[in-house]
Amino acid sequence: MILARKIIGRVAGHPYVTQATFADGDMVIVRECSRGGKSALIGPLSPSESYHTRKGVLPHNAIIGQLPRARIESTKKDGAGGLFMAQFPTLDEYVPLCSRRCTPIYPKDASAILTMLDTSPGDCILEAGTGNAGLSMYLARAVGPNGKVHTVERSSSTSEHAQLVVEQFRRGVLMPSIVFHVGVLGEVINKVAVSIDKSLATVLNAEKPLAEDPEQTWKEQGNIVAPLFDGIVLDMPTPWTQLPQIFGFLKTDRFVVCYLPSISQVIDLVRASRQWPLLVEDVVEVDWRSWDIKVAVVRNPDPLAASDEAMVCRPTHTPIGHTAFLVKLRKCGAQ
Repeated sequence: MILARKIIGRVAGHPYVTQATFADGDMVIVRECSRGGKSALIGPLSPSESYHTRKGVLPHNAIIGQLPRARIESTKKDGAGGLFMAQFPTLDEYVPLCSRRCTPIYPKDASAILTMLDTSPGDCILEAGTGNAGLSMYLARAVGPNGKVHTVERSSSTSEHAQLVVEQFRRGVLMPSIVFHVGVLGEVINKVAVSIDKSLATVLNAEKPLAEDPEQTWKEQGNIVAPLFDGIVLDMPTPWTQLPQIFGFLKTDRFVVCYLPSISQVIDLVRASRQWPLLVEDVVEVDWRSWDIKVAVVRNPDPLAASDEAMVCRPTHTPIGHTAFLVKLRKCGAQ
């Protein structure tokens, strides 16, 4: 089943709306204009809503109509409020902060997956495990308006929420590049293929899996359909069980990337991939460490040196933890 929603209007001539004023329905990052000030993702903006902060109330109506980086003052009953700066969220900011039904694939892993897939504008990508649509949006931006990301999620409610998440980022600019499908990958892959190439309807029965034993069919006949995908991402507990279903749809010399939290899953995948002409090219764990670099005034009792400045350089206090292993498989041949 393919789900669709109404897309929020975009700003003509500028798909990323960086010069547009904030409008009803936008998601916005607001930052306290003070040293060490906090930031938050708020929205969708509505004239009747407000954002409550430790420095007072920030009405949405005070943001609507403003340009990015505008300074907006909050209001407090007992005195002056604080100053806030508003801006459109980047994708790196939006993915960790937006509402979620499950843990997203974070920017550090999404960036690595794009590199491992060797994604280019115009590519057609299959993603199994839509989740919160974090990776779907990164893929959509990489393939551009002439490419497509077909993302499959077994839960209809999760898929609907993912569509809402995509719609609310930059007024739905990435929605045209993403097609949402609901179901188990092995059961809907034929429907996905037919939605891409209608001529395959004469070869595939979209209501049934590719074959009773797709692995045996492949061994006897090789690819029975023209490969459609320039890359495949599998975010699921047992991706090796789907290799018989998706192998024939991947173009030769292109890549499957699997997102696996446990090393035991990696071992099982590597063992299973030996039955296929799939080369395990890389297994990586991505580490990302942010640093604070800022100016500080040197505390010195000498009046002549009291205004000296120094640079403070240290890692941030953001926790660093394991997310997943990324396994890159290259399809070596159709036979």
